[in-house]
Amino acid sequence: MALLAAVGLAAACSSPPGPADPASSSPANQPSAPSEAASSASASAAGPGSSADPATSGSAAPYAPVTGPVGPSGASPGPAPTGTAERPFAASSPFNVPVAGDPAVDPDSAAMVARISRAGLGHANLVEFGIPIYEATADTPRHPVRCTITEWGVCPMDGNPRPIPDDAVPNPGRDGAMVVIDRAAGTADEYFQAAEADGTWTTGWGEITSLTGSGWDGGTTGAGASRLGGVIRVAEIGAGAIPHALVLESDTACSGTFRPPALKTDGESDRADCIPEGAHLQLDPSIDVAAIPDITPGEIAVARALQQYGGYLIDRADTSLAIGFEVAPDASPSTPGAVYSQAGLAWDYYGMPHIPWDRLRVLAPTG
Repeated sequence: MALLAAVGLAAACSSPPGPADPASSSPANQPSAPSEAASSASASAAGPGSSADPATSGSAAPYAPVTGPVGPSGASPGPAPTGTAERPFAASSPFNVPVAGDPAVDPDSAAMVARISRAGLGHANLVEFGIPIYEATADTPRHPVRCTITEWGVCPMDGNPRPIPDDAVPNPGRDGAMVVIDRAAGTADEYFQAAEADGTWTTGWGEITSLTGSGWDGGTTGAGASRLGGVIRVAEIGAGAIPHALVLESDTACSGTFRPPALKTDGESDRADCIPEGAHLQLDPSIDVAAIPDITPGEIAVARALQQYGGYLIDRADTSLAIGFEVAPDASPSTPGAVYSQAGLAWDYYGMPHIPWDRLRVLAPTG
């Protein structure tokens, strides 16, 4: 049975991006609606540039945890325990640890943020490059899965029949991504370029990830993060609270350079202002995001999560900045689904223009 998954979407896989690159999410670089084009044209792309700017100074107080709902669903029950299907990975995982008060800021933060915020948009990957998440039970059929990329080593899926619900459909982007959670086993199966034909499953690559691990053990993303880690869930937008760090993608991911917790990179940028995969970004925590004119409930939830937990760059993309979301069960090519729409995330690749993306800051590596 599907937990939360796409409806009516067809897989569209492409050639694998290379032996060091088990994922390459590439949202379209054009806005999906006329209103977003207008927002993109008018949004400020200037990055913070002075030492007094709170986006770069690192002197602001930590953002208080969300205490009430801002989404359409009413009461917020509070975050689920860590290490569960709803809130995966250990409490000590980088995904689940809030940003400490007064964090050190990368000395190159201003330049990097100016580059990724140049469009004034952070595209929400809601459908084409969203992540369909399914749940397996004891009754879910088990299928042999053949990995088609052989030069990356021994694929964990090979010779190990995996639970895949009958209604499972990978996302239609070139990643062909999907995740299947097995609560009983405490694992999440992650698929890159998955495809089904006549009941037979193949995948470019796959990983079997522990729900109680770090979430950075070599998952199917360019940086080696879990494909499940940091993904904004439909229920979180409904509740108006996202209790974890987010996952970010950019066309400015550095080539050949990454930083912990990343294990590797699929970045291609050689620009001086490129951002290494694994970089931890935080939205200026001094901003009262709820007071921003016309900001939507969905944008408030995303902005608050970026203030409290931040976001990690985990993949390259074909746009300046994109954010990972779960595909809603009622999504289609024409709508991201009722919960996202009610929260103001009205279409796939919605740019969330009311979030002040130029007030992000890149935190200095720790440890």
